[in-house]
Amino acid sequence: MKRILLTLTVLLEIMGVGTGLLSVPVTSAQASDHASLSVIAPVISCEALGNVDLAPVVGAAVHGQKAAVLQTPKGTFCKVTGQIAPAISFEVDLPMEHWTQRFLFGGCGGLCGMTRVGVSNAGACAPALNGEFVMAGDDMGHTGPMMGLSQGEFGKDPQKRIDFAYRANHVTALAAKALTAAFYGQAPKYSYFVGCSDGGREALMEAQRFPDDFNGISAGAPAALFTVQNSFYHAWNVRGNQRADGTNILLQSRVGILHDAVIRHCDTFSGVKDGILEKPRTCHFDPAWVQCPAGHGDTSHCLTAEETQAALRLYKGATDEAGNSYVIGGPLPGSELQWALPATAHGESMSYGIAASAIAYVIPAQGDEKAADLSRFLFDDESFARMSALASLYNAANTNLRLFRKHGGRLILWHGLADQSISPLNTIAYYQGVQGEMGVEQTDSFLKFYLLPGVGHCGNGEGFPQVDFLSPLMAWTETGTAPGSIRTERTTQGKDAMGPPSGGHIKPPAGGQIHVAPMPSQPYARPNATAIASRPVYSYPYIAQYAGTGDVNDAQNYRPVQSLVSLPMIFKSHAMSLIGPDNQKNYKVRNGKLEVMH
Repeated sequence: MKRILLTLTVLLEIMGVGTGLLSVPVTSAQASDHASLSVIAPVISCEALGNVDLAPVVGAAVHGQKAAVLQTPKGTFCKVTGQIAPAISFEVDLPMEHWTQRFLFGGCGGLCGMTRVGVSNAGACAPALNGEFVMAGDDMGHTGPMMGLSQGEFGKDPQKRIDFAYRANHVTALAAKALTAAFYGQAPKYSYFVGCSDGGREALMEAQRFPDDFNGISAGAPAALFTVQNSFYHAWNVRGNQRADGTNILLQSRVGILHDAVIRHCDTFSGVKDGILEKPRTCHFDPAWVQCPAGHGDTSHCLTAEETQAALRLYKGATDEAGNSYVIGGPLPGSELQWALPATAHGESMSYGIAASAIAYVIPAQGDEKAADLSRFLFDDESFARMSALASLYNAANTNLRLFRKHGGRLILWHGLADQSISPLNTIAYYQGVQGEMGVEQTDSFLKFYLLPGVGHCGNGEGFPQVDFLSPLMAWTETGTAPGSIRTERTTQGKDAMGPPSGGHIKPPAGGQIHVAPMPSQPYARPNATAIASRPVYSYPYIAQYAGTGDVNDAQNYRPVQSLVSLPMIFKSHAMSLIGPDNQKNYKVRNGKLEVMH
């Protein structure tokens, strides 16, 4: 077949670049209801789409590009795969029967390393469930396991560092939009990015670095302070829980004692005694709640002094010997059942693999395989400076979102308050940083922030982890209807989706779990499970409080109550210096090394 050559000028005109179509802010007057956009049919064959020249659009060679018809329960798609030089593998799935003018990009988790198409937190969104989106995904520029020491070996290649940090998703988005324009004869009317964990970092990175790429972005539990999160935070989760000989102190089978004590002593603030803390920052852990009395032989229902001190260190987060903090905070009270602790005194936790790989290969400017031995890691200013050398490459902590707002972008930011892998204090600090930079009123015009009580990392936990953020994001983006309360739900399997199970002293799975295994790739959302209870969440700083009548498991029986918590000392840490305006740089590779572009 003759190769289809779409020139850069033609593609950009179709995509709206240079014509103003992508830069016009979305307003209530011009937006349409998110369920009523017309279906657009393809104007060329799927086979022809495999021959569209993407190189002028992405600014790099594209290898192995091919297109094939994909049959799914939600209809037929044209699946386009390829590799953007040097090694960014991508997939774009385009509906052949019912495209309703939208594009959706799903972020990766962990350190990525695999290409899949999918979307989370959209199980009640009809267009996503019906397969009406063009959907895209990529491997962030490298191939490898999500977990384990070898996952970070791509850091030996400086270009792959850049691609993982910010380039891969951007050029994949450009490719997906070009394919969309070629296939349907028009650009997407609305483009969305949805991600959690590192996918949340990727989501924020798009808003910060490439404000014209997406109209609506959902960023969950973002690893925005990547350089601190994957070094100091997770290394402390290991070292802060070890004896001098390297054996572990607090084990998985013991966290139920800790959690039960916290729930007994802390107010839920919801008006319901359900063990879910709406304001965990107001819960100040007292060692006397759990520590066994001196000389007490039976420790089945209390913690030893050594275990109690280990718990205190984990709550506090990484500090030096003088007590100076390097992280914004550790996991909050109420998250204990989610802690990914070792199962045995000599076992390894998920935190070990995350920190060891990142410190050895990815975060420092120069990798050192010996650094994978976390017993060598020092919690001091010198280490912080070394781990922060590439903060302007990896971190998504730029509080200046003016260009994203000017473009008409809408951003939903969210975090589970029982998150054990990334402390929600990081996201609270970032949100407040945006408010400080742009003003409260201006921030509220394009950014809404939600905290989910009792919810762990990207889901699971004792709270109400089933939630659809895509539907309210679409309504806000396309009709100007800002989200108010968002319904969250509990399902029969909600507690066991990820991390240790809840319920007293039940022993969690060996090794703990931080990241859920990736779901199979598919270009449509999975429907929500049947809910057994529901509760609203309100934009920060409001919390949900029971109205006093009706079923406590029904979201309609709750009301918003403002709940500001001023704890400035929590945010007094070295990590706070990494949150601020215009703190990112663009990089290139020169003579085999990373170099800042000027």
